[in-house]
Amino acid sequence: MTQNTRLTLFSAVALAIAGTFPSTPTLAQESAALEEVIVTARKREENLQEIPIAITAVSAADILEGDVTGLEDIAALAPGFYFFNQGGSQPGRYNTQLRFRGLNQAQFSPSFETGALFVDGVYVLNGGTSLSLMDIERVEVIKGPQAAYFGRNTFGGAVNFITRDPSMEEVSGEISLSGTDRNRFDVSGIVEGPIIQDSLAGSLSFRMYDKKGQFTASDGGTLGDEETWALNGKLVWQPTNALTVKLRAAYTEDDDGPPAQAYIAGRTNDSCAGKTIQVKAGGTANPYNFICGEVPGMGRAIPVTGSKIIDGNTELPTNLLNLFGFGPLNIQEAYANQDLPSGVPSMGRLGLLRETLRLSAHITYEINDYSIDFVAGHNDQKANFVRDFDLSGFSNGYSSDPQSLDDTSFELRLTSPQDGRLRWSLGVNHYEQEFTSSLAGGNFFFGCFGAEGGNTNSPCLNVGGLTVGLGPFANSWAQSDETEVLGVFGSVDFDITDRLTVTLEGRQQNDSLTKGGVISEEGLLNGSTELEFKEFLPRAIVRYQPFDGTMLYASYAEGIVPGDINIELVNADAQELAQYIEAFPSLGVALPPEEIESIELGWKQTFADGSAYFNAAVYFSEWTGIKGRSSVAVNETCSSADVASSAPGCSYNGVIGDETTKQLEDANGDPTGPLKNARNVLLDGDADLWGYEIEIGGQITDNWSVDFNLAYVDTEYTRYRYNFGEARLGYSDMRGNSVPRVPEYTAFGTTTYNWNIGEDMGAFIRLDANYFGKTYTEERNLNWMKSYTIFNLRGGIETDAYRLELFVTNLTDEDSWASGARFSDTAFATDFGNFFVEQGVNVSPNDKREVGVRVQLRF
Repeated sequence: MTQNTRLTLFSAVALAIAGTFPSTPTLAQESAALEEVIVTARKREENLQEIPIAITAVSAADILEGDVTGLEDIAALAPGFYFFNQGGSQPGRYNTQLRFRGLNQAQFSPSFETGALFVDGVYVLNGGTSLSLMDIERVEVIKGPQAAYFGRNTFGGAVNFITRDPSMEEVSGEISLSGTDRNRFDVSGIVEGPIIQDSLAGSLSFRMYDKKGQFTASDGGTLGDEETWALNGKLVWQPTNALTVKLRAAYTEDDDGPPAQAYIAGRTNDSCAGKTIQVKAGGTANPYNFICGEVPGMGRAIPVTGSKIIDGNTELPTNLLNLFGFGPLNIQEAYANQDLPSGVPSMGRLGLLRETLRLSAHITYEINDYSIDFVAGHNDQKANFVRDFDLSGFSNGYSSDPQSLDDTSFELRLTSPQDGRLRWSLGVNHYEQEFTSSLAGGNFFFGCFGAEGGNTNSPCLNVGGLTVGLGPFANSWAQSDETEVLGVFGSVDFDITDRLTVTLEGRQQNDSLTKGGVISEEGLLNGSTELEFKEFLPRAIVRYQPFDGTMLYASYAEGIVPGDINIELVNADAQELAQYIEAFPSLGVALPPEEIESIELGWKQTFADGSAYFNAAVYFSEWTGIKGRSSVAVNETCSSADVASSAPGCSYNGVIGDETTKQLEDANGDPTGPLKNARNVLLDGDADLWGYEIEIGGQITDNWSVDFNLAYVDTEYTRYRYNFGEARLGYSDMRGNSVPRVPEYTAFGTTTYNWNIGEDMGAFIRLDANYFGKTYTEERNLNWMKSYTIFNLRGGIETDAYRLELFVTNLTDEDSWASGARFSDTAFATDFGNFFVEQGVNVSPNDKREVGVRVQLRF
């Protein structure tokens, strides 16, 4: 089925849904009216159908009925929001990324994400990692810039998890157990109730998740093992009607094996050679050693070695260090004994270890209908990810990526009574963050490199005469940062008439970024560079309700992501800096902030006597200052330490002579020419975006419900430079191309039929269809992953005391790639200066079809 055929089918389904809702009231409609949904996207309670912003609310019932276990499931329910565990170029659950409305960030740092996650209004750095949903009352996916209320990193939107308050009246609980034929097990539970009747209540919830990987590597190990356990606790104290105190703590541990992954190398899957490409920015190109067109799928993609495309080493080799003279430690011991930031787990194996602690407090005091809110949060996350860097059966490269995240936030807010024509809110918040990571290919890397000659077609240990060594590179924390943000925000709503309301919102934000230097024992950055950004971020909204059940709105909003620092330039001396400037004359140490200006028009409608809804939004955005990456081959200067340690290119038989830069050596150890190293730099660019989102659904009868959503986005770079692989692909000007990793179309549909099979028992059957459109993997748009549709089917019985469900996920066993991104080819030996020449695509597969059972018990 082609993409156009699928979209035609989905559109027909949407029209059919609209046509099934009767235009006149019936008894069935009266009893099947939609439940009112209350959201707090603007820090106050509002009806979902009356709030003038694009927002999708996922209720506790939605989570239960759809077996929603994480952000990947939530993304299907929220048009315009995209999420996969493979947030960057590396598969797995290490670095995730929240994407909204065509915004994709090439700088894979949590500090610069264009979408943010919150729990009870508290910002959660790197929040897309594993979450427990057992104590969640509602998830709000808010699209478009949300700076006024949520602050930094809500450039494209925000996801807010609202936890449920424990009951003050009675003890209750739930436990849910599920298992599948592919050894995926998930157990979660919650108990809640009063501790002191009518004044103090608490809840305790947990989750234990164990997924056996579905793919086997060529070395016999498993790819895709995941394990999580989580414990959440919440206290609510209400000593008087005016005062409410809420405290919450959440602790999570993740323990994963090597992820399910595939590397589709351009050199073994070359579909570009012999083609002439019309470059949208002008001219033509003749790329080769890359993929042009659809990224080949399973059964068609040619692996770099062996017969498996989904492959990779599952164990670290023990002998390579001694083989190349780097003993006495082997690689396992080297990784296990490396110097790490305080609290980061040590890893002597491939996989992921992560520990996360999240604490929050929310105090509300109400006086004469005014509300004073104080919100505080602290997040601490320590992770280590040891990976097979080349994602192949070769033992060519291994990287350790330790990471430490620590942030603290405070907010104080005063809100006026909400029953007058004039309503307002005023607040201040403060945020501090310490993020320690390299984000530059790994902090402790072993790989195969030649002194010269570029990439070869030989693996690491069989190089056909090219001088190759195994290089261990120690920890480098150059991409670590500290952030401090102070914001003052407010809003004013005024009802011009009973049906027309104008809202003005704004935030004055002062953002300080410190980056680079050396990590001290206290975890701070010494000898680093600091930038400050001061911005005012407005939003204006006009809401009009011409009829009951109809709401129209128009809004203008601005958002910002702080600028960044080119650390390579900070650390460069004069001769190195000259090489950077020669490659990119406009390159500077400081990048400007990313800014977005967005206009949104919306329509929210309830009809069929309140049993159905239709919501639509269209937006137009201008995105400037996009953080893009490119590479420069630099002939670096030999430091005195390099000479003293006889570092590669700096020994010259122990005599440095007149040469001060790194040099290649002949058989006698004499310099013969410059030795270059590929270094990443950040360049800023611009893009235009527009799109629309549609949601429609409701109760067709008392027993039958249908919901459908569709999202479309069109993106275009108007200024963007990107040179990875330029030597093979022929150009670096991306003007006119689309932003990668976000599909043009997505759609989701679900239908549920319920019926009674006894006085106290009901039965149900539900079918979901999730469509993900054609998606470019890189900025040149030379290749893309094909569209796919995942069907899930579930059915069972339910009473007040229990729910029993049988389910099938990926009903048709769709084997398309779920997500993917361009990545440099390290499966073969390369020299430092040509590290980014050969390219390919890292991909993550969809999970195979699974048949399972789920039981929920309530007491």
